[in-house]
Amino acid sequence: MSSHTLWAEARELFTAPAAAPAETARPSLQQRRRRGFEAGDGRAAVRLLRDDDGLLHWVYEPPAAPRGGGATRRSWRAVGVDANDTVERIAFPELGRNAVTDALQKLDVRLNPTLAGLRPTDGLRRWDGAQWAPLAAGELAALQGRVLVLVHGTFSQSAMYAKEFAATADGQALFERLTRAGGAYAAVLAFDHPTLSVAPWLNALALSDALAGCAAELDFVGHSRGGLVISWLLRLAPALPVRQALFVGSPLAGTSLAAPDKLRQALDLLASFADAVAETALQAGKAAPPGLQPLALGVSGLACVLGKVLALGARTPLADAAVGLVPGLLAQGRVANNLELAQLYPLPGGADVRAIGGSFMPAEVNQPLWKLWQRVTNLKGQAMYYGADLIFDQPNDLVVDSASMNRLGDATLAAPQWEDLGVSAETHHTNYFQDLRVLTWLDRRLR
Repeated sequence: MSSHTLWAEARELFTAPAAAPAETARPSLQQRRRRGFEAGDGRAAVRLLRDDDGLLHWVYEPPAAPRGGGATRRSWRAVGVDANDTVERIAFPELGRNAVTDALQKLDVRLNPTLAGLRPTDGLRRWDGAQWAPLAAGELAALQGRVLVLVHGTFSQSAMYAKEFAATADGQALFERLTRAGGAYAAVLAFDHPTLSVAPWLNALALSDALAGCAAELDFVGHSRGGLVISWLLRLAPALPVRQALFVGSPLAGTSLAAPDKLRQALDLLASFADAVAETALQAGKAAPPGLQPLALGVSGLACVLGKVLALGARTPLADAAVGLVPGLLAQGRVANNLELAQLYPLPGGADVRAIGGSFMPAEVNQPLWKLWQRVTNLKGQAMYYGADLIFDQPNDLVVDSASMNRLGDATLAAPQWEDLGVSAETHHTNYFQDLRVLTWLDRRLR
């Protein structure tokens, strides 16, 4: 998958047609009298621009601008690029302030079409040998023995697990063992849930209701934000018969990407990350990780929804209220006063809680990812190119701070509850399930 394909799909998904002439808002008299006013077509846009170092930046464009696009050009100059460096442009109807929540709900459905028309408690599905299928009436209550439940992360859906395991021979063998009839598990379930419009604890309440009546012993695996959903489930439904909970690259203590003052930079980072991974895979003749396209679509959608609120492309400071508009991100902010995480811990006893994760540092010869890593990570002894771009102050997998992956409030998971993958030039947040060490860890635990 090339980066062109990556962003072209995002444009096709989110670009909306211009309003019909009769529907286009008429500019005010003051606007029409203003020298240089040029009427627009009623659409706003976000433009994805590449700077001299090859990194990407989102710039918001209002529906109508002064002739020549002076205001937008100033935004381009603010991030050190110009209009000729455009990678993609996505146009969409301008959102009113009260339409953000509605837009986030629609974005969740676009990222995970299985959510369309479903009640929150209907997201639980069973692997039938070929796909994730809805549970039949009474099917869950009839299960005996052990049941495995997989919970996906932000921008993702349950289909991710089957795709990730199928990406390698070892992953495919593990998935076949887990789902084999007569094996260790009576059923393998997955939980589809919105990841932007609601907080993880609301997902956990829905999952708790969906599992009501299940008498089987439960094992959980959560990737990324899915680990927070499972943690909240343990907190809110301690009576569930949970045997163990396994977290893979989960922001248990939050992620710097969701910190209120870094959200604008985070959207740039995620776009650059997706673009660099796609280009690196293309150059190596490999397929891009299955989780890359959902990441690109998710960050594109957020750029459209929040472009005006965040003033993408500007250098003005951000207020906490900006990230607060996205409940699914607010709950993951790695800040000292994250009130949701403060309420989450300590987790009740009973379940065996384990986590795995590591940090990413690309090889210097891998130029796209190497430049990106240097721009966003501030590590001791590392040259800092642009302080304004720094997001992480410690090792990370380019999405989650490594130190957050084994923190449960004031407690820290240690070996054997914590499996540290160390520093890797290959494994990052979107391809954990292609790492043989992760697959071996899961295989050892899920028996």
